[in-house]
Amino acid sequence: MYADKVVSCIGICQSPMLSIEEEMKMLGEGQILQVMTDKPDLVEMVRSWAGENRHTIEEEHVTSGVTTLILRKGAAAAAEAT
Repeated sequence: MYADKVVSCIGICQSPMLSIEEEMKMLGEGQILQVMTDKPDLVEMVRSWAGENRHTIEEEHVTSGVTTLILRKGAAAAAEAT
């Protein structure tokens, strides 16, 4: 799936959730953010954050210890940003 923005949190990543939130804010409703991480705890945080902010996890897969999450920005989240 094509992503409008990509955030890589592989290895050392300062403030990963802040980076993810900032990139999502730049997207319009329905656009796609791809997040890649090798930290299982960050995967759980992104899942929780996405649900709280009405973003949809379109895909999630793990390859060689790296989880890739494909998030679609939700309508409610886009309305709150404006």
